[in-house]
Amino acid sequence: MSDRKRAFEGNGDSNVSKRLKSAQTPNGSSSTPALSAEVLIAQKKAEIAAKIAAMKKGASSAASAAAASTPSPAPPATGTPPSVSDDLARRVAEAKRRVAEAQSKLAVKDNPYMSMPQTGKKNRPPEPAQQGAGLKMAAHPLLLDNTPTAPQSKKDRYKPMQPKFASIKANVRNVPTPPPAPTPVIPIESKANPYASAASAAQDSGFEGAPKERVGRNFRFNPKGKYVQIANQVRQEAQLEQLKQRIAESARKAGLDTEFETLEKNIRREPPPAAEWWDAALLPNKTYEDLELGMSALNIRNANSPITIYVQHPIPIPAPGDKNKLTMKPLKLTKKEQKKMRKQRRQAELQDKRDRIRMGLIPPDAPKVRLANLMKVLTSDAVQDPTRVEARVRREVAMRRHQHEKMNAERKLTDDQRKEKVETKKAEEEKKGIYGAVFKVKTLSDPAHRFKVRKNAEQMSLTGVCIFNPAFSMVYVEGATKFLRQYKRLMLHRIAWTEAARERGGEDVEIDEGEEGEGGTSQSRAKVAVSGDNGEEGAVSLEDNQCWLIWEGQLRDRAFSNFKPKSCPTDGAAKEVLGQKLAGYWDQAKNWKPEEEELF
Repeated sequence: MSDRKRAFEGNGDSNVSKRLKSAQTPNGSSSTPALSAEVLIAQKKAEIAAKIAAMKKGASSAASAAAASTPSPAPPATGTPPSVSDDLARRVAEAKRRVAEAQSKLAVKDNPYMSMPQTGKKNRPPEPAQQGAGLKMAAHPLLLDNTPTAPQSKKDRYKPMQPKFASIKANVRNVPTPPPAPTPVIPIESKANPYASAASAAQDSGFEGAPKERVGRNFRFNPKGKYVQIANQVRQEAQLEQLKQRIAESARKAGLDTEFETLEKNIRREPPPAAEWWDAALLPNKTYEDLELGMSALNIRNANSPITIYVQHPIPIPAPGDKNKLTMKPLKLTKKEQKKMRKQRRQAELQDKRDRIRMGLIPPDAPKVRLANLMKVLTSDAVQDPTRVEARVRREVAMRRHQHEKMNAERKLTDDQRKEKVETKKAEEEKKGIYGAVFKVKTLSDPAHRFKVRKNAEQMSLTGVCIFNPAFSMVYVEGATKFLRQYKRLMLHRIAWTEAARERGGEDVEIDEGEEGEGGTSQSRAKVAVSGDNGEEGAVSLEDNQCWLIWEGQLRDRAFSNFKPKSCPTDGAAKEVLGQKLAGYWDQAKNWKPEEEELF
């Protein structure tokens, strides 16, 4: 027979009967139930695939998933033998329809705002254009909605739908064409990281967010005078640097460079070391990078380790209070007792020398001949040639005197040794503790008073500052307790604060020739002419001038390296000279009142 045989166009019943008859198995059973089971399995697979696709892609891709999954049972259908009846074909078509309806219902369930006609419209094939009039007449091409729908994001999906109004589709020409949908990027699966940022977590969840519109960059015009202002600022910085250099040079010429260096050292801090001193012995390379090598590489369990089985006892340090303990002084003897002790000591030394001479250990001393005992010591020689013996005796006396003076000169201290001895005693006194005191002087304008305050402080190795102010003057000193006690006696008792300096040429001191006698003398001494910086002279009365002790106590360290006078016309300048730690003494001296004034 030829392969181009015409297909049978008869009734389907006879064809079905022939098929059933030829499809019989040898044991007499039919294959129709087996074929129906395969169709049902294909239907279930299609439903499962559709549900999985709907869950993955969401409601926006539900329609496409349904269209892709609906033809899946086609291979079994096409593979159906020609003996399948029309009833079986009808059942397959009905199963396909049920799968499509289930998928559409699932899409509507995921998004309640999607309308049923819309999903049916997408799934239903377009009706062919029909010719003629009436309801089945084809619409004008301008009235057809052929514009592609813009992609919807998850945010816009759940917004309420806008009302639709009738409009002519010809107006769509003027609407700008929407940008094409971006190509979806498949995210790379990464391992679960609890320390990942929230942005990466949102990316893994599958939510991409609404598409961002590109914002155009606008022109940025510089405001008028911007670069002029920047140039002025650079010029000001350069002028400030030049001013700092001039101040530093002038301070260096005036001898104040040490103060600026000290201030700079206090402000500047050294960078941290590569390894602390308590960890350096445990680190092989003296850096903390050795910790990355592990504990086995450190100097802990090896021969270079500072940790041993031995216990190191530190050297005992004497307590600070031991410096102030009073040492036992030797017993003081009277003049008679001192002479007696000296006589006994000299007798013991002379007897020891005699014993050595007798034993022949040392040669005997030459006879000590004088003019008084000349005849007793040199009896025969003095008689034979008295002139020669007298000259020899005089020469020996001069030699002994020269030897004695030479020994005294050798024992005498030089100027440098004497100064060193004084400084050593001052250092020993300072080791006992440093004390400070604050004095308030009502008027410190007399040059003699200023000289005594400054010179005695320098001689006693006291450091501090003397501040001159129009209201009052303050003296702050610090040093050893012995010298501070002497200085306190000087300030409170020895200096006569109401007496002016003695006249020196009649230039600096003016004496009023008013009353005669003691009253006139005291009043004349109480007025002093002080010459200012500008040459003008003003009389300052010393009649009620007085000095008070404001505070005294023990200090830890010295705050000043020397004693210097300073003129401070304002309180701020005085506090700046004293420093942050001692600024409170100025307020204390300013607010301090004597006991006599407090009573009233």
